Amino acid sequence: MPEATQAATVIATAHHDQPQIIANFESAIAQNQLGHAFMFVGPNGRGQAEVADWLAMRLLCLHPTETGDPDGTCNQCVRIAQHEHPDVVEVAPEGNSLKVDQIRFLQGELSKTAVEGQRKVLIIHAAETMTSSAANGLLKSMEEPQGQQTIILIAKSRQQMLPTIISRSQVIEFNALPAEQVQAQLQNMGYSPANAQLAQHLTDDMTQAQEWLVDDWFDRARQGVEHFMTALLCKDLQTFTLVQTELMPLAKEQSIKVLVDMIIQATRDTLLARQGRTVVSGFTALPQWQQVAQTLTDAQWLQIVDLALMMPRALDMNLNPQTTLESFVLKSQKAMAS
Repeated sequence: MPEATQAATVIATAHHDQPQIIANFESAIAQNQLGHAFMFVGPNGRGQAEVADWLAMRLLCLHPTETGDPDGTCNQCVRIAQHEHPDVVEVAPEGNSLKVDQIRFLQGELSKTAVEGQRKVLIIHAAETMTSSAANGLLKSMEEPQGQQTIILIAKSRQQMLPTIISRSQVIEFNALPAEQVQAQLQNMGYSPANAQLAQHLTDDMTQAQEWLVDDWFDRARQGVEHFMTALLCKDLQTFTLVQTELMPLAKEQSIKVLVDMIIQATRDTLLARQGRTVVSGFTALPQWQQVAQTLTDAQWLQIVDLALMMPRALDMNLNPQTTLESFVLKSQKAMAS
């Protein structure tokens, strides 16, 4: 990718994914009311990294446009887009967490003057993974900013951050992207159209979605859940066994919660189809499920949906995953027989 094109892509993506956030930043900069610390909150894939790069480019750009954008062509913008600018310092977790040594490195950078201009920008990825020592070290720098500095923390959830850091940051919630846009991103990653349709109901965290592609796990999981739900609704006596033989092996590779979310989505799609709603589902077995659901009373089907919705609570209470799924099977079969 040509250098200027890379910078232009960052700018375009930031505007496309989060136009209101960009507009708010443009207004704050124009009125000289920009804060010194921001926390970008939301699942990965909502444009946080691109907006962070956009802000760094805008603050260091040599020739901002009349509309308030960085020009995307100057030497500053180009190097920021390539993550090669000495005054834009980024850190990401080493392993599972951000370590205190990494924050000390940032503190050292903040104590130095900018190399090429008047401002330094720090971007901290996965800020929610900071150890307590690292978070407390960062807090000191946020309390005593030196010179023109902008700190951007990118975190999945504000609940995982120290309240003192939250109080010293301007928290910006990154809204979910439109379903069609998420599906397009998923297909670009390698999801089939059907799998992308299902996956966008389960997450808009692109990092998580990438993990689900390993060894075709997501496709195998969808097929496993389809087999399981078809057997359940057809009152197949082998459904109970499928928990152990099909679902639990899949759960050991990734997460039982994803499989449970798939089952919940299957019951939801079937409920909507049963009500005559048009449903674009990632499950190819939906027409068959719809036919079976029509033979049940409203009370019976709503009970099955309610039983599915109870499974995440059971998992949150650390109940055995296999037992949770087996209980869902037995109680659903009882509901259909009543």
